[in-house]
Amino acid sequence: MMMEGVGGVGGVAVDWRTSFAEFVLEEEEDDRTFHNKPTTTNPKRWSETRSVRENLELWFGSSLPSPLSPSTTEKSDYLVECGICYAHRLPTEEDDNDPDSKGEGPLPEVKCSNSSCNRHYHESCLFEWLHSLPTARVSFDRIFGACPYCCEPVSVKIANGVNNH
Repeated sequence: MMMEGVGGVGGVAVDWRTSFAEFVLEEEEDDRTFHNKPTTTNPKRWSETRSVRENLELWFGSSLPSPLSPSTTEKSDYLVECGICYAHRLPTEEDDNDPDSKGEGPLPEVKCSNSSCNRHYHESCLFEWLHSLPTARVSFDRIFGACPYCCEPVSVKIANGVNNH
């Protein structure tokens, strides 16, 4: 039976907490152990000259995966799409005239404040959605209504050039 913090390496049980505590011992402590004789830095010990990542990789004995590694992640893993139009970027007027354009329009910037929803919306998409609701309210330069997914209150700045009746 394996206990928390205990693992096996080559068939031998290892308590990782003790192993890591030994790895992190400060170099000054190592110097006192050898009767204050100067010693060379043990490359298998934690070193403040290395980054935390490098120290952990040394302790684990292998490299850690990188979240930005092109072999393990796709660009689409980090793209947020609008909860209304399901697009990452809205097309611009130039996109309509140029079929080779890459869609450099606005990103979804408005986010639902409900932590269990967290949907993102383009300002223009959310404005159109809220503007179509009979229960939406306008106050100064904002329109207030319900999130399309969770019905929590959400608001967006009124789009320029829209007349309120």
